[in-house]
Amino acid sequence: MILGMHRSGTSTISGVLHMNQIIMGTYQNFWPRPLSQNPKGFYENYDFRKINDQLLNTSGYNVESYSEKIPKISRTDKLSNKMKVLIEKSNSSYANWGWKDPRTCLTAMHWANSVEKLGLGKELKIIFMARKASSVSRSLKKRNNLSIDQGLKIWESYTKRALKFLKQTNYPRYYCSFEDLLKEPVQVCNSLFNFIGKDWDSKIVEKFIDPSISTSEQGSKFIYPSNIFSLEKKIYSLINENK
Repeated sequence: MILGMHRSGTSTISGVLHMNQIIMGTYQNFWPRPLSQNPKGFYENYDFRKINDQLLNTSGYNVESYSEKIPKISRTDKLSNKMKVLIEKSNSSYANWGWKDPRTCLTAMHWANSVEKLGLGKELKIIFMARKASSVSRSLKKRNNLSIDQGLKIWESYTKRALKFLKQTNYPRYYCSFEDLLKEPVQVCNSLFNFIGKDWDSKIVEKFIDPSISTSEQGSKFIYPSNIFSLEKKIYSLINENK
């Protein structure tokens, strides 16, 4: 299960996993197709995305609004069954697999409960992808025309929900930053695949990850609100523990 706010590198890490035989989906259910903001693709299984959208919509949250006011997420028996069918189908089709959708930050506990009900809890591992709040908010402004302030608020909401899930569970988890992945892709992936317990190909990683993306991280300095600053500091301290 990959957790991470929109524009935080979840597509990149999903692509790395998929190309190293951790199956994240198929060409048929990868959606959206590659776009200018993700020219190498999103590696997002739309079957999982659809259920996340349904979970959020039935809980009163407009998935297109990017509102930071996120209600408690609930699920119906029908959605619960859909989740179990999708997990069971994926698990029977692939020896090693996963999924990525930023909205899973908000729905993670429901997916974990479905995994547990299928007796697969001991196989679940979490990868948490982080990116500086300033970079995320700038990217959302460019892609979705959100204000910087709105981008920071939604980054905070998603991040808090994901960290709450991790605090309430004891699944193995790996914390990673997009900045580190771009700067030192081989070193980060070596640590990541050690965590997963699977072999990987450094040549694939070197070819797939474009470190020049890191130049887009540069921008004018701005001062965070204290709540954003303290939350970001907490996340990057968790990431540093992996090193």
